[in-house]
Amino acid sequence: MNWIKGIVKFWKTIQIVLIYIVSILLVYFMFPREGKFRYEYTKNKPWMHENLVAPFDFPIYKSDQQLQQELDSLQKNAYLYFFHDSLIASNMLASFMRDYNSIASSMEIGESVYDRWTMTGQLIAGVLEETYGRGIIERHPVLEGKQQEGGSVMVVKDGLAEEQHIADIFTRRSAYESVIAALQGVNSSSLEILNRMDLNDYLEPNILYDEETTLKVHQATLEEVTLTQGMVQSGQLIISRGELVSGADYLVIESLRKEYESNPNVGKNYLVVYVGQLLLISLIFLALFWFVYYFRKDILTSGRQTFFTLGLIVMMVGLTRAASTHEAVSVYVIPFVLIPIFLKTFFDIRYALFVHMMTLLLAGFWVPNSYQFVLMNFLAGLVGVFSLRSYYKRGILFYTAIFVIAAYVFIYIILTLLQEGDFNQINWINVLWLAGNGLLILTVYPLIFLFERVFGFLSDATLFELSDTNQPLLRALAEKAPGTFQHCMQVASLAEEAVLKVGGNSLLVRAGALYHDIGKMNNPEYFIENLHEGSNPHNDLDEHSSARVIIAHVPKGVEIAKKHALNEKIIDFIRTHHGTGTVQYFYRTYMNTNPDEEVDINEFTYPGPKPSSKENAVLMMADAVEAASRTLKAYTRESISDLVEIIVSRQAEEGQFSEADITFAELTDIKEIFKNRLTNIYHSRIAYPE
Repeated sequence: MNWIKGIVKFWKTIQIVLIYIVSILLVYFMFPREGKFRYEYTKNKPWMHENLVAPFDFPIYKSDQQLQQELDSLQKNAYLYFFHDSLIASNMLASFMRDYNSIASSMEIGESVYDRWTMTGQLIAGVLEETYGRGIIERHPVLEGKQQEGGSVMVVKDGLAEEQHIADIFTRRSAYESVIAALQGVNSSSLEILNRMDLNDYLEPNILYDEETTLKVHQATLEEVTLTQGMVQSGQLIISRGELVSGADYLVIESLRKEYESNPNVGKNYLVVYVGQLLLISLIFLALFWFVYYFRKDILTSGRQTFFTLGLIVMMVGLTRAASTHEAVSVYVIPFVLIPIFLKTFFDIRYALFVHMMTLLLAGFWVPNSYQFVLMNFLAGLVGVFSLRSYYKRGILFYTAIFVIAAYVFIYIILTLLQEGDFNQINWINVLWLAGNGLLILTVYPLIFLFERVFGFLSDATLFELSDTNQPLLRALAEKAPGTFQHCMQVASLAEEAVLKVGGNSLLVRAGALYHDIGKMNNPEYFIENLHEGSNPHNDLDEHSSARVIIAHVPKGVEIAKKHALNEKIIDFIRTHHGTGTVQYFYRTYMNTNPDEEVDINEFTYPGPKPSSKENAVLMMADAVEAASRTLKAYTRESISDLVEIIVSRQAEEGQFSEADITFAELTDIKEIFKNRLTNIYHSRIAYPE
């Protein structure tokens, strides 16, 4: 059997190694292919490196803010293009003359009057033609504000573009008013025919907005904007050691960094760069491996837990890479705070913060000012972890999101002011991205539920639910084995208080204590806490049979727990609460009644395994102490103290705690808690008068 266990252990080791190797390769292939600029620098802070000399000629790139200002200025001052449609004037004039002559010919008037009206019609047509010659511009949304500002537009006529002031072009209303004003001197009797016509019907805009040409010209103008301003020559001193990095110096250094990281023709040996990247990534993952090996070996032996941790790291690195290569999304929105929150939920704070830092160190290769990036996200992670203490408290997640947003915004503004020294330089768009980052914390609950189901984890919220005595399995235990149920309640109280003292998950040990004896539901009458006075079914059994019945409650409890889909961590309490101890009463009874017979102690020994965690070990002690305390004839401080010392010392001598992370100092604290607690439970009471 040992060789089978050896094969299983070896295969698990291979799985863990493969998960690490795959994670390293995934991060490596996502890494930026260009070399990394080796200097860290901050605006308005001293240059802490050696004198920086330009290694090659490179242009000075404009800052993003400067480029944006130039683009905004071009957009604001860019011309709008309209085209002059001559057909509209021809059609409108022809329509007017046709309608005018039709009305004039239908009226019964003398020939002299008809000639005068004909001349008037020609006069009106001339006025309309002059109006169209000046132009009637269409009413378009792009002109809003420009007419009041006295702006200009480009009008394309006969293939030539000419700048015209908007004020010099008619609108439909001003064109009508101009035509009416021009006809004021004409004999009123000659204008009688106009009472039957509406001149507005013959005034249509003939200067129309040309969106396609406008966009093309605008695009061509924007493309002419240069990204650079000046050059730095090879060998030129850029900045000296200790010199303050001013705005101009910062721009030059940033230009050198961009050119160095993006230009392949700067003498870099890319084979060395790639090998260096692989080694660096491997070292970061190796550091994580060492941490887990020395402080959380239980994670190192679990493929699912290792996959979950490394999967979070790879996912966050991938999101950082995607955000850094797409301008539509900012790296500030990536919720790095979720990593320590998830890991603290399922493991512990120390492990959560270490993995959080390793993730930030990897992600920092994609962002400028990586020190500030790591600092801001690490501090926000601390705020998130320490503010989210109890998942089962209402509103805690909402408050945590507010605290994280406040931390992000505060740190970002402080860092910006340290660099720029000016509130006007704060990029409020980044502040909004950070606020969105904090709001993503609200996804914790559904994601925790998902991870629990997929990876078999336990959160505080689930433990709190399991500890509810109205759970069906606990109700069944209370009905079938009421004495055992009360015993479990007392053990839960003892173990929880002890774990709070020595450090550990109090909710986990409480839930484990409530379920640790569910196997006794099978034959409750064989266990002393459920026995009624005068009846003892063990009287009809020999010591071996009685021991088998007692020992059977452990595998039976595991079976019941699996049937009810309890988490493996809860099942571990059922497996380990007796460790590899013996059924002392029946073992000693058999030895006393058969002094000359060789006893096979294995028949009186629990199958184990031994407790593998601090919580498991505390439960074992609490279970044994609570059960034994019921057999005391006199409850005094001395008798309880002696009992606790004997039981815990015997378990320690048997090596039951050899696989648990517990110290002798913690054992001393635990014993003191048990003594005080049991003394309070069994304290003397004043007799009531009869």
